[in-house]
Amino acid sequence: MPITALSIQQLAEVRQDLEKEVDSFVQNALALQQAAGRYAAAGQAVEKLQQQEQGQQLLVPLTESLYVAGELESIESVTLEIGTGYYVEQNVDKAVDYCKRKINLVKNKSDEIGGILKQKQMMLDSVTQVLDQKLKMEEQQQQQKQASQL
Repeated sequence: MPITALSIQQLAEVRQDLEKEVDSFVQNALALQQAAGRYAAAGQAVEKLQQQEQGQQLLVPLTESLYVAGELESIESVTLEIGTGYYVEQNVDKAVDYCKRKINLVKNKSDEIGGILKQKQMMLDSVTQVLDQKLKMEEQQQQQKQASQL
């Protein structure tokens, strides 16, 4: 059904739904960008690990803002969190490769969402434009009724 055939109330509901979808896609895109940044930072940290010496003192991040003192046990392997509480031990090269693959995956998903977001935004713009036209037409009709009643 073409959007021009919808009533003002139906158009308003469609616009509201599209606004929610656009907001949701924007939030998802931001979350993916943040995830890509975290993977990039993790990959850089692992690469820098190769330049360190075994037994060196360092600060180990427990959260983004909480660090504890520690000692570098090995520069040959690292423990990676691969999701939902699962960890795997890998050598440094494989860990860097893992981070790069995750960055590419996240960027691909982000590009996918970006395309969908553009489509939804275009749909929202079209619905808004038709709704505005219908509201103006209704307003003009009411003004004509009032003028004819005088």
